[in-house]
Amino acid sequence: MAWMLLLSLCASGQDASGAVYITDTTGFISSLPVNKEVLHSTIVGVGWANVLDTYLSPYNYKGTDIRIQRESQRMTTLWGGRVSNQVLIDVNAAFTKNHARNLKEYAGGIRYSQGWFYNFGKGNVVNPVERSRSRFNVAAGLAASAYLGGIYIDRNGNNPAQAKADLMIDVSAMATYDMVIARHHYLWRYQVSAPLLGIAFSPAYGQSYYEMFDLKHRDHNVCFGYIGNMPSMRHRLTLDIPIRRYTIRLGYVAQFNQSTFNHLKYHTYTHDFVLGFNKYLYRK
Repeated sequence: MAWMLLLSLCASGQDASGAVYITDTTGFISSLPVNKEVLHSTIVGVGWANVLDTYLSPYNYKGTDIRIQRESQRMTTLWGGRVSNQVLIDVNAAFTKNHARNLKEYAGGIRYSQGWFYNFGKGNVVNPVERSRSRFNVAAGLAASAYLGGIYIDRNGNNPAQAKADLMIDVSAMATYDMVIARHHYLWRYQVSAPLLGIAFSPAYGQSYYEMFDLKHRDHNVCFGYIGNMPSMRHRLTLDIPIRRYTIRLGYVAQFNQSTFNHLKYHTYTHDFVLGFNKYLYRK
């Protein structure tokens, strides 16, 4: 996934599938088949983080969060061309300290998700500026997501780190609104996602990684996750501003990830302000 992210960040002019850039001066594609349009977006953000993992410490750690997101969206031919596909790679790193400011904690990870959304109405959420008869578009669907990350505290001796991993089916919805000011299109985009069900890794209360992996003492370390024990939500609000042949993206990303497995509580609350750019492509 890291290699895919690197390739997508470095791509310009033409991607591996033969897609080429042909945007107009507003930053959006015009007069092209709907299922040939592809939106690529890269945003980088910084903000605030609050992390708790009772396997490592009973206290909250607070500090700075850094985030990178790479998104790709396109329309498909499913259900009469009303289904859109989204691939989202989300990477974050949090640098936090305890309340006394004498202990450091590092947390972060990467989430890869791919979702399919049914677009309601006559427009779509991929390129609503050129294709919609209405300025407001809504889509909803399901996404498959995988997360791999970890937490490390610099004071613990026996168990200084905690691994985080899950495979989930998420429910997600997004909406776009085309705001026109002085003949310029400013596109608002909002998306919310929440885990529905899946599996997650967790040690048991008091169980060390030495017991799990060296002694092979398993104790319900693969847990069933659902909305009851993983009440989490991920929000993303962005504004696309066209500037000549490019589109600048400003936004705010808030993630509230929580879980309770094997009598261990975990949460990561992050708030990030992001800045990036979009590019519309045409797939041959």
